[in-house]
Amino acid sequence: MSEHNKFLPNINDCRQYTLFIDRDGVINQPIIDDYAKVASEFIFCEGAIDALSRLKTIFKRLVLVTNQQGVGKQVMTSQDLENVHLKMYDSLRFKNYSYFDLVLYAPYLNEDRHTWRKPSTGMLLKAKEYYPDIDFSKSIMVGDSPSDMALADQLNMMKVRILNDQFEFDNQHYTYAALGDFVTALSK
Repeated sequence: MSEHNKFLPNINDCRQYTLFIDRDGVINQPIIDDYAKVASEFIFCEGAIDALSRLKTIFKRLVLVTNQQGVGKQVMTSQDLENVHLKMYDSLRFKNYSYFDLVLYAPYLNEDRHTWRKPSTGMLLKAKEYYPDIDFSKSIMVGDSPSDMALADQLNMMKVRILNDQFEFDNQHYTYAALGDFVTALSK
């Protein structure tokens, strides 16, 4: 774990926080240089389902924010993406766990520099339209890529990195091997 001048909130204070969470490499196993284009390619990271359930009980709000340029590249359809998210939903529901409060995705190509595509802030600002009480100073971004951390920097949010061998960077506040490790740290 690495720490850079911010402290994780006390577990009792987390009920005031919104947790923004990336999908690929955090919730599901990343596919190097490719995407989970259909539900059968979406494989949960070990312990992710239970970690999501626990996070939902710890935080005020849990919002999924994910870049999905596979839709923009036309290697998958919006319906394919919805089916992947339905698999996530069904897996949580099967265990009687709650789902995300909000799911937002950016289907745009990287080169388009769309305001919704991370590291731009569009998805988080849209989340605030749905939930005006979101306070970015009481929000945490959990992701595995430099764009996740750059997004958090723009809104002065706490940054939690989940390790992914595809990316090398070191501007996060905390680093964990898996989502479950983050949950464990919050519980201490």
